[in-house]
Amino acid sequence: MKKFLNTMLITAAVVSAASVVSASTGAKVAQGAYLGASAGAANTNVKHERVASGKMTGGGVAGAAIVGSNVATETNILKSDAGKTAGLFGLIAGYNFQSGSLVFGGEIYGGLDSTKVNVSNDTASGASADSAAYGSLTVKRTNFMGFAPRLGFMVAPNTLMYARLGVEFGKWKATSTPNSQGLAAQKTTFTVSTANNLLSDMTFSASKGGMSFAPGLGMEVYMGKAFVRAQYSYLFGPKITLTQDMRGNAMYNGEFAVHTLKTSQHKVELAVGYKF
Repeated sequence: MKKFLNTMLITAAVVSAASVVSASTGAKVAQGAYLGASAGAANTNVKHERVASGKMTGGGVAGAAIVGSNVATETNILKSDAGKTAGLFGLIAGYNFQSGSLVFGGEIYGGLDSTKVNVSNDTASGASADSAAYGSLTVKRTNFMGFAPRLGFMVAPNTLMYARLGVEFGKWKATSTPNSQGLAAQKTTFTVSTANNLLSDMTFSASKGGMSFAPGLGMEVYMGKAFVRAQYSYLFGPKITLTQDMRGNAMYNGEFAVHTLKTSQHKVELAVGYKF
């Protein structure tokens, strides 16, 4: 989070400096088509809920059988939050219409996202029987694209303040990786079938894409045909459901671990562009 706040301060400083040194004036300085490139930082948050379900297996008690007893579905719920700041790089293209001080238009954009959030990882600590069996869980996104209508006002002859309502697409992927060390230990303690041994070593994943809303605010400073931009946006990311088959893990209290992961993202970006 400290790096994220530093990025916001640097963004404000760069745009303020550009505003001071720019001497561009004229009647419709924002009107026209434009292309540009952007770079910035994304702070991604993942709200995680894990529910153990199915027949109970004893939860790691020594000598417990891998075959579950006739127990009703358990409501063993674990909730946690995790965050990560990562870099963004992209391209932008759009068109502005200007009428007096009012500016409106639309923009398409896309790029690469290096986000990878370690939601949980107990593979080394083995803090509990369930954790030792459960392993690690990550959520990542590698690319994105979107469209954003924009509405703004020229607060100075060369400075535009605007709001945008973006619609963004990008695939998010959740992956659960088994705890190899914990699995090796339990196989010497519990009697499990060969089929369940193979099942316990599997990696489970689930992906979610679709449309997400990404409203935001920004400022552009025009210097002749060129401009510099600072922008903040908030992404209402998708909810991912991942069902992890735990029947091969004698230490986990339940047949399945159902993970629900709700994603969101704060983004701060700088862009430079050229207006035709």
